[in-house]
Amino acid sequence: MKQLYILTIILIFSVLDLNAQSTTVVTGLDYPSGILFNNNDMYIAERGGNKISKIDITASGSISDVVIGLDGSSKMILIGNELYIAEYDGNKISKIDITDPNPNITDVVTGLEGPGDMVLKGNDLYFSQFLGNKISKIDITASIPTTATDFITGINEPSGILLNGNDLYVAQWSVGKISKIDITAPVIIDVIDELYNPEGIVLNGNDLYFAENATGKISKIDITASSPSKTFVVGGFDGSYGILFNGDDLYVAEYYGGDVSKFNMPALSTEENLMTKAITLFPNPSHNFIKISGLTQTMNYSIYNVIGLEVNKGKISQDEKINIQNFSDGIYYLKLENGNTIKFIKK
Repeated sequence: MKQLYILTIILIFSVLDLNAQSTTVVTGLDYPSGILFNNNDMYIAERGGNKISKIDITASGSISDVVIGLDGSSKMILIGNELYIAEYDGNKISKIDITDPNPNITDVVTGLEGPGDMVLKGNDLYFSQFLGNKISKIDITASIPTTATDFITGINEPSGILLNGNDLYVAQWSVGKISKIDITAPVIIDVIDELYNPEGIVLNGNDLYFAENATGKISKIDITASSPSKTFVVGGFDGSYGILFNGDDLYVAEYYGGDVSKFNMPALSTEENLMTKAITLFPNPSHNFIKISGLTQTMNYSIYNVIGLEVNKGKISQDEKINIQNFSDGIYYLKLENGNTIKFIKK
């Protein structure tokens, strides 16, 4: 019991330190993946819950369902009053009228391969097909259901996409890089690599922010730089996925944590980020091993199970593996000698 009490105190201070600038906007979600704003309403795609929810961020009310009965709702885009929804598991894009209190789901295009993020250029809706390794497009003015046209193939598991002028930025999940494509002359140009499962991407000025799902980090690059380098912004998320700015607030959908959190960007100092948020654990959840990113030196570590018993200890260096294959499935806490404590899941 003494061990559990000490661990609890450690965890409390660690969480307070890690989230000093954060606010949990909504919790208890079922694998939130996409977020979208319409005035004060924040729409949330809950992939596990097969629905779209919304909450008024200026009010104290609870979250409400907008539409249910979807099949793996992942990302959204609002065009007028029509909310287009990528149904990843249903392999289609559908839409609803958000002004209708009881909206009907209309299929827009079917027969896709893991549709994900979407952007609009004129009447053309571009969207990623994660399992199809390509970017496709449809004309939203065409009669529905319509047929998709392949825009470019040979993209490795495209997840987040973003349009800046004629440049289409694409996060490639499996190969860990962000590329760009001029939609007037589609050629793939790599922008930055050595990322960990990049997902949601969003532009703020010249800075391209992106979520690295495997490490729970948000980082950024300057797209005007000739050789962009990654700058760490904030971390400690439980599966960072969809991200979006609303004013100075950066909203983050925590896929595994079931939360949407926000961070006020001007309030985050570089010194504070580097001191309290740079050390992260990945992959999380994991089956075979975990790594620690952000270490500048070798450190002692201990791993505790959910009841506070130490189950492993040793020394760890940057990106060195810790074997957890023989652990029972469940929640664990890795504590470093510098006081950082990180929750992870073995499954």
